[in-house]
Amino acid sequence: MSSKVENLFNLTNYRDHPENKDYKVFFFYNFEQGDYFKQLLEKEPLEYEQFIEEGSKPIMLFGIRKRHFNQALDLNSLSYARFKKPFIANKWIRFAVLGFTISAIIIAIIGYLLSMN
Repeated sequence: MSSKVENLFNLTNYRDHPENKDYKVFFFYNFEQGDYFKQLLEKEPLEYEQFIEEGSKPIMLFGIRKRHFNQALDLNSLSYARFKKPFIANKWIRFAVLGFTISAIIIAIIGYLLSMN
């Protein structure tokens, strides 16, 4: 399978190290998020190796031993939670979707109650 297809279906930001199977590699395209992940690793403290892969789209990489994978995964979740963007960024569109949903539910309940007669 080509790496383009693998990247298309890869929903996580970690994978096995290509050369050393004792490591997992976490990768971040957002360097601010990668720096926060690094701070969390140092606070824990967990051993890691860091590398920045240059190119058209630079990537911050962290190699973590598999024995620390669950701890690193928790820290990874914390870093994603801190930099998470809302599903619907515009506040007014969010309220419009919420209003539409509530209206549809009310209309469905009214329709159900009227059909009972």
